[in-house]
Amino acid sequence: MSDSSLTDKAAAAVDDATDTAAKAADAAKAETAKAADAAKAETEKAADTAKAETTKAAETVTTETAKAADSAKAATAKSADTVKAETTKAADTVKSAADKADGAVDKAATPPPPRSMDEIEAELEATRERLAGRIDDLTEYVKPANIVERQKSKLKSVFVDEYGGIKPDRVLMAAGIVVAVVGLSVLRRRRRRA
Repeated sequence: MSDSSLTDKAAAAVDDATDTAAKAADAAKAETAKAADAAKAETEKAADTAKAETTKAAETVTTETAKAADSAKAATAKSADTVKAETTKAADTVKSAADKADGAVDKAATPPPPRSMDEIEAELEATRERLAGRIDDLTEYVKPANIVERQKSKLKSVFVDEYGGIKPDRVLMAAGIVVAVVGLSVLRRRRRRA
C-alpha cells in the first residue's frame, strides 16, 4: 500500500471519529436540554403546589379565625348583658333594703354602692373596645398576604444571613436536591422508554 492511501484512510477515520463525536455531543446536549426542561417543569409544578397549599391553609385559618372571633364577640355580649342584669338586680335589692330601713340607719354609716351603673357601663364598653382591637389584630395576623410575607421571610432566612450574604452551604444543599430530583425524573423516563 502506498503512503497516500494510508493517509486517505487515516483522514477518513478521523472524519468518522469527528462525526461520531459531534453526534454524541449533540445527543448529550439534547439530553441535557431535556433534563433542564424536566427540572424546570418539576420545579414550577412544586412551586404551584406549594402556593396552592399555602393559599388553602391561609383561607382555612382565616375562616376559623372569623368563626372564633364571632363566637368570642357573641360570648362577650352575652356576658356583658348578664353582668348588667345582675348589677341592676343587686342595685334594686339594695335600694329595697334601704327603703325598708326607712331612715333607721344613719345615711353616713350606710356604705355607698361600689360603682354606679354609668361606671359599670363605661367599663363594659371599654372591655368591648379592647376585645374588638384584639380581634382586629388577630384578623390582620392571619391575612393570606401577611402569612405569605412571613413564609417568604422564613425561607429567605434559610438562604441569607443577617448581613445580607448568601449561605453557600444552604444554597449548595438546595441545588443538590434539585439535581437529585432532575436525575430521578430522567431515570424514570429512561426506564419507561426501555
